[in-house]
Amino acid sequence: MSIHDHRKRVRDLVDDSSPTDAPTAYYALFHDPARSALFTEADEAGHTVGFVGRFQTGIDLFRPLVTLQCENADSAASLLHQALQPDRPYILFAKLNQFPLVGGSLRIDSYRLLDIYRLDLRRFQPVVNVLVRQKTSHDGTPRAVIESGDQQAVAGVNWQSPAFAEIFVYADAPVRRLGWGVSVASAVSRAVVDGGRIPIYLVDGENEASRNLAEQLGYVDTGARQVYADVVYLGYPGA
Repeated sequence: MSIHDHRKRVRDLVDDSSPTDAPTAYYALFHDPARSALFTEADEAGHTVGFVGRFQTGIDLFRPLVTLQCENADSAASLLHQALQPDRPYILFAKLNQFPLVGGSLRIDSYRLLDIYRLDLRRFQPVVNVLVRQKTSHDGTPRAVIESGDQQAVAGVNWQSPAFAEIFVYADAPVRRLGWGVSVASAVSRAVVDGGRIPIYLVDGENEASRNLAEQLGYVDTGARQVYADVVYLGYPGA
C-alpha cells in the first residue's frame, strides 16, 4: 500500500480542519512523502482503527519523529511494532489521549506537555515595530527578525498545512522586556493570516512568559494538549 493510500485511511482518524488535530494531521497528511512512513490498521469491516507515522525531520537528524492516533492499546502496540526498531530512540509527538496507549511499547525518558493555542482574529492585536525586518525562509514561509548588536528576536513557521501554520518565537533574554518577541510574533502571525492560514502556537505548560506572549496577541488556549517526549522503543509488549 502506498503512502497516499495510507493517508486516505488516516483521514478517518484525524480532522485537518481542527486546531486540536493540526500538529498530528500535518505530519500524517502533509509532511514530505519522501521522508515519511505510515502504517495503518483496519478492522474486519474496513474501519480504520489506528495509524503510526515515522518521519525524518530537522528537529533531530538522528531521531525520527513518531506520531499516532489509535483507538486502543492493542492497535498501538501492533503498529509501533511495524514502524519502529527495538532499542532505538525516537521523538514522540502526539495528542495527550494517545500517551496511555504506548506505555507497554515505549520507555519514556522525558516529556513535556504542550498547550495548543490558536489565534482568535477577533482578539488579534497586531504590534507595529519599525525595527522588525520581514523575510522569507528557504521553504517560502514567513520570518521576522529584530537584531541589534549581538542581541536578536526571531519568529517563523515550524510547519504549515493547508489550514494551519505553527509559529515559533525566540528572543534573547536581555531584549524580552523590550517587547521584541511580541513584535516578531505579531509580524509572522499577520503574514500567516494574510496567506490564508490560521496560526497556532504550542506553549510549554510551565512557560508563563510564552503563554503571556500568546495571549497578549490574541491567541486562545484550545484546551488540547500535545505530548513531546524522548522515548526508546522496547519492542512488542510481552515478546
